[in-house]
Amino acid sequence: MNMSDQDVQRKLRDLFSDERLGVGSVLNPETIVAGARRRRRRRQLMQTTSGMAAAVVLLGGGLTVFTIHDKDNGAAFPGGDQLTMGAASSSLVQPGPGSSAPPVSSAVGPPNQTTVPPQSTVSDGPAKPPKSTAATKPPTQGEVTSGALLTSAGFGKLRLGMSESEAEATAGPLRAKEVRGTCTYGYAEGAAVPGPTSVSLTESDGITVINPAGTVHTPEGIGVGSTEADILAAYPGSTKDGSAYVAPVSAASAYRIFVADDGSAVGILLTSINQDCQFS
Repeated sequence: MNMSDQDVQRKLRDLFSDERLGVGSVLNPETIVAGARRRRRRRQLMQTTSGMAAAVVLLGGGLTVFTIHDKDNGAAFPGGDQLTMGAASSSLVQPGPGSSAPPVSSAVGPPNQTTVPPQSTVSDGPAKPPKSTAATKPPTQGEVTSGALLTSAGFGKLRLGMSESEAEATAGPLRAKEVRGTCTYGYAEGAAVPGPTSVSLTESDGITVINPAGTVHTPEGIGVGSTEADILAAYPGSTKDGSAYVAPVSAASAYRIFVADDGSAVGILLTSINQDCQFS
């Protein structure tokens, strides 16, 4: 319970005038009360001054640190709002009587950041096999070596351009000889040729067509059973003429390769490029 100065003075008079003390007191109650009042005011003034000094020191220290940071690091001077926020965060509380200045709390660092792993892009379920990029081409037959060899020059000892007399001197008299217009047709066989063969010739150009009756193959491996892909690979300059590919093999000769409906080769003959006789 609080007591006024008059109550304190009255209590002190009663105490000092008590006969039980045995001696007369020389103390004046008004003097004691006035001294206590002065000491209390002095203590309040000192506490207020200490609190204001601590606030000034804190604010001055914050501005000093900010000024050093601005000069060393080249940071831009903050605006009024940032300075106000900094002052507000200093927690400058005026201490009351009998209390000490609050301790300055240390700066609290930012919370630890948790690294979020990237979301997996792998989809669930079994992986799909890659699509095949291989071109769908018919399989190649490969080189054909069966049958007799038919070269770009001729068949056995018979050659394109031989006259009728030269052909009969080499392979013997032509059998089943027949003349139709300017063309003579005949049939040769014997040791001079690998197998029976039909020929067509003219008086001016000699032999213009050699058409073996049996199975033959070319030096490039094209023969009966070869595919269209094989023919085009062996003779890139080939052209399609009806049911046959015409494949030039020299400046004066070409193979005529007959193909079935499925594109496989069924027969080959040798012909001069410029000639008018039928393929006997």
